[in-house]
Amino acid sequence: MTANRPEGHVPQVPAWTAVDLPGRTVFSMLFARGAGDEAVLAALLEVVRTGEHIPDHSERARVVNAAEATTVLLGYWTNPLRHERWRARPDVAAALAGPGVLAETATIPADRWETLHSTEHVTPGVRNLLPAALTDVHEYWGAARDRIPASAGSDLSAEPGEPLPGNLCLIRSGQIWEHCDEREREIYFGEVEPNLTAGIDFLDANRETGCLSARFLREQTLDGEDLDSTSFVGWFDELRSLEEWARSHPTHLAIFDSFLAMVAKLEGRIGLRLWHEVAAIPTGGVTVSGGAFDR
Repeated sequence: MTANRPEGHVPQVPAWTAVDLPGRTVFSMLFARGAGDEAVLAALLEVVRTGEHIPDHSERARVVNAAEATTVLLGYWTNPLRHERWRARPDVAAALAGPGVLAETATIPADRWETLHSTEHVTPGVRNLLPAALTDVHEYWGAARDRIPASAGSDLSAEPGEPLPGNLCLIRSGQIWEHCDEREREIYFGEVEPNLTAGIDFLDANRETGCLSARFLREQTLDGEDLDSTSFVGWFDELRSLEEWARSHPTHLAIFDSFLAMVAKLEGRIGLRLWHEVAAIPTGGVTVSGGAFDR
């Protein structure tokens, strides 16, 4: 479980990870592209919020780096059978068939993903449904892999599969500035976030990195009001591709270094809350409709 942890490693700051993950969790993103047809988005919102077998937790965001106005609804189900029954509803099928609608869905076994949070408080994502516990498996390169139980018996490399390969890697990584004071916000938006957006833009433009899709989301309420948080949602051909970008590419090192510089300027007293969830999804666990990883 901790093959990459240096001997004697002790983290400098606390971190938490979601625990008691269900046997399989379904995470689905429903994209409504184009601002012209409000009825399409309204139909998606209706089937996510009402009726039988709706997600155990739902969120909404707008895709900042989309070529056209795009809203995404993000749903988490802790029981795959309930998701199947939800998809079988006629009104759901009709909503998903609407013009400009794209769906990306992952069924994630408990031993195939991990989360990490800089706070014990609830953040977006699956953490809304699960308790969290302190972990010392962080603050070193390769820690995310170590937190994925299946990595103990597999390198989680890409595997042939139809219609999509196995071991696709999904990351959702978020930033919450709701609790930051004016000085911290000034530094974050002036020095850190520009590097974050540059890194996402690089991944989106360079598929040879193994990144299949890179989206920058501004989190919203279900009613469409912007929240003080963003997240990066990325699909990679395998976990190793994400690790290589994070460990050595200048665009990610710039993000990392500018964040550490902000922490130093604020003498460690920061309100920014960070979190992520990473999954390596086995063959057959990912389905898409409307276009594969299109933004």
